[in-house]
Amino acid sequence: MLKIKKTMLFCIVMLFLLPKTYGQTPVAIIPFEPYNESIVLHVKLNNNPRILRLLFDTGADGMAVTQALADTLGLKVSRQQNTSVVGGSMQISISAGNEVHLDGFTLKNQSIALFKDMGKELDGIIGNTMTRQYITKIDFDKKELSLYNFDNYNYEKGGTIVPITITGVFIIPGQVAINVDKPYIGNFVFDTGAAYNLICFRPFVKQNRLLVSGFKQEYQASTTSMGISSPTFNGKAASFSFANAKPIINMPVTLMAGGGQNENWKPGFDGSIGMRLIYRYNFTINLQKKEIYLTPNKNATHPLDFILGGYVFGFNLKGELAMQNSTTHHPDQKIKTNAIIKSINGVTDQSMLKNPDGLKRLLAAPAGTKMTIEYQEDGKLLKENIVIR
Repeated sequence: MLKIKKTMLFCIVMLFLLPKTYGQTPVAIIPFEPYNESIVLHVKLNNNPRILRLLFDTGADGMAVTQALADTLGLKVSRQQNTSVVGGSMQISISAGNEVHLDGFTLKNQSIALFKDMGKELDGIIGNTMTRQYITKIDFDKKELSLYNFDNYNYEKGGTIVPITITGVFIIPGQVAINVDKPYIGNFVFDTGAAYNLICFRPFVKQNRLLVSGFKQEYQASTTSMGISSPTFNGKAASFSFANAKPIINMPVTLMAGGGQNENWKPGFDGSIGMRLIYRYNFTINLQKKEIYLTPNKNATHPLDFILGGYVFGFNLKGELAMQNSTTHHPDQKIKTNAIIKSINGVTDQSMLKNPDGLKRLLAAPAGTKMTIEYQEDGKLLKENIVIR
């Protein structure tokens, strides 16, 4: 009898010592590929052995591939419908009743949208298909997507609960100030499929006259969604904040300019928060409670993206400084997008992470200053001289 009591006592003690995840075993743990600060899942459709690389995109309410890929995979068109994309709308085909296989886990009876043009880098997107059925957690430190049942789930400590409105995508109330003294309240999509920090869509920009409210344009570019392209102006917002999260000062912001379909576009929200901001947090999407739980990860202390000599630089998920974009898109530019930057004028990427003073000195350099960039490409260490504008 004494032996039985000791065993029972041991079991009770062990229950208290189990981690907080006791009672919330994941339904699935799916490794993801970190690709240019995006979340890429390896997927098979139906009985086809081909492995697809699909972007996990919370800015989309479902799955999508190109019509050409669908034909290759043998997907059958079930119906036609209109859909909204960034900057406008279009008619698409839908393939219904598909099975989606993710590292041993299967989603059944899934509809897939078929678009004519989705870009060339990945095979398509997988949107909020999983989040409607499970609590979905993204851990950038472990590079894992985990799915949990909605019952008896507890968040880890140290995070912030962000309330959301659900319209197929997840809308977060936020506040953006181009100038310190005049913030504008808006509703922004939590969009893991977007590459920027924050974009304000054309109706919001036009209504609040953001382009003529003291905004200092650093460069022009464009944003493209499913083949629809819209011009943009890029610069800094004095601050951006959402929910209970700490305001972000001097954050890069993209303002959508007028032209084409976007002048009459009515998206139902004011912009979207992209991966250059989101990747700083591990996050859990809980549609049952209508909230997203954000926990700062090891990327949270990375300096914000910055511009030098016509190039946009920023840190990636590996803690490396990379060339994010060119402000000129000149055909003979030497440093290619996503090239790893080892140092700028002798200031190494790792020293920028540990001590912000070196980066501050670089950014304070007057126009006309010449700098040398050391960068890695195809295993070779190369140099490029730039001039600060």
